[in-house]
Amino acid sequence: MIDEGEAPQPGALEQMDLFTDYQALEQKRAEENQELSRENQRQKAVLEIKKKFGKNAILKGISFTEGATGRERNGQVGGHKA
Repeated sequence: MIDEGEAPQPGALEQMDLFTDYQALEQKRAEENQELSRENQRQKAVLEIKKKFGKNAILKGISFTEGATGRERNGQVGGHKA
């Protein structure tokens, strides 16, 4: 497993042509990078909340339905009854 910063960036080199709108392509890439940055911030926030308040602090809604085992499994050792 490598750090995110050490991973090779896809599309670093690109063959240019006369038919591609590079301004639109650059704008699309900027929007994708911004969305990726927001997603990283959300993931970090969720991890910090779970670290501070425990595994059951943030759960998906499906974990609260009848028969769901997510909340129970979080309290068990390795997800199993010990």
